[in-house]
Amino acid sequence: MAYPTVSAPYGLKPVKLIGGQVFAGATRQIKIASGYNTDIFYGDVVRVNSSGVLVKETGTTTVDDGGVVGVFLGVSYTNPTTKQWLQAQYWPANTVASDAVAYVADDPDQLFQVAA
Repeated sequence: MAYPTVSAPYGLKPVKLIGGQVFAGATRQIKIASGYNTDIFYGDVVRVNSSGVLVKETGTTTVDDGGVVGVFLGVSYTNPTTKQWLQAQYWPANTVASDAVAYVADDPDQLFQVAA
């Protein structure tokens, strides 16, 4: 099979589960600390830090640090400027929102497609 044309690289995209099971969009909600200072994009690998909040995985974490919990698929929070509730596929660095919750694909049977 030929590799499809990709206009730009993208992160991990959930496609199905092991054994041919269908990915039905199941996610886990994990809190993001208000003011977290790193952009997180759809498809980024994420982990939970020692404070129990979600952070972007940098590739330097050891198993003793808790390790990877899954792949970031989106976030919901109250926009600090407009005061409107927002759902997005991107966490902008330094956003001050005490109600920020990430949606993470964390099924151990999850299979992903990626273009790097």
